[in-house]
Amino acid sequence: MQVDHSNYEKEKYYALSHLLFIGLLTLLSFFLIRMTGQNLNPDFFILKVLLIGLSFYSLLYYAFVIKFPSFLVQLRQFTLILVDLIVLTLSIIFMGPVGLFFLPLYILIVMESGINFGFVHFFFSIVLSALSWFLLVYYSTYWLEHSDTVAIFAITTILIPLFYLKKMVNMHQKHEQLHETLVSSNHEANFDTLTGLPNRKQYDTYMKNLLEEEAFFALLFIDLNKFKVINDTYGHDLGDEVLIEVAKRLSQSIDEEDILARLGGDEFVIITKRKKVFLDKFLEKLEQNTIKNHTVGDVTVLIELSIGISLFPDDSKSETFLRKYADEAMYVAKKTRGRHHIFYDEIKSKN
Repeated sequence: MQVDHSNYEKEKYYALSHLLFIGLLTLLSFFLIRMTGQNLNPDFFILKVLLIGLSFYSLLYYAFVIKFPSFLVQLRQFTLILVDLIVLTLSIIFMGPVGLFFLPLYILIVMESGINFGFVHFFFSIVLSALSWFLLVYYSTYWLEHSDTVAIFAITTILIPLFYLKKMVNMHQKHEQLHETLVSSNHEANFDTLTGLPNRKQYDTYMKNLLEEEAFFALLFIDLNKFKVINDTYGHDLGDEVLIEVAKRLSQSIDEEDILARLGGDEFVIITKRKKVFLDKFLEKLEQNTIKNHTVGDVTVLIELSIGISLFPDDSKSETFLRKYADEAMYVAKKTRGRHHIFYDEIKSKN
């Protein structure tokens, strides 16, 4: 699953900020507990446990975001808001009068959830805050007696975010437009506009990573036969249709672990990690699926191809030489009647 990098960066920043804030809040709470002489109070001991637990939870949340950026995104965000509000409410209940200093945090949680996670989370946090205020008054004798203070903060918590709601809407709209532009630009930079296949840039990146793994793979350079004749005879529009069809047929022949890219013109490349003993069968399947007639309107053309194969590390450990050897083998295949693919090893053995 692909990661939405823009939202991921925001969530990662929020998770780190959250971790630092909870750490400061825990230290502040311990300081207030000590200043009020409540170190031995059982309620304050429970509060300490809650805050330490929340600190560990914040640390785990940040680590989870880093390790699994695309896993359970919505669920973990809702859970974070829920845990924050539960711990905040229990803290205010246990702290009694000192809890007054923590009531403004409801505003912070609601605002931050809306800005960082979106409107669904914004309204979710408001609903949970309302339930929290009810529990605050219902379970705490002190806050029942000071329900007017709770009501003031409750109204403030709702009104301040709503006052900024229009700005939040505009900010999210701009963010979505920017995100769409970035996604579009990234796609254009990494994918071929005609066939939708990865382009040379993606091929270079994948090849670099693959060479670092130092595991066996085969590099297949593919070139269409007589493609210039098709373009000259029927025009470039039909030529483009042929390229799209070739990309489709090649895509249907590969597995998830393979990569298929268009390098430009009628040149394609496949990188496969299949074991050497399975390559002949794979090439046979590739040729059977691709070398067929293709009809566009009232014009029928034969799609043929030539494939040159070099192997890592058998032929070379250098990307430059692997590409050179595969290219050489491909041109030999073009000139060899009755052959659609040639391994570089066959050429090397003849030299």
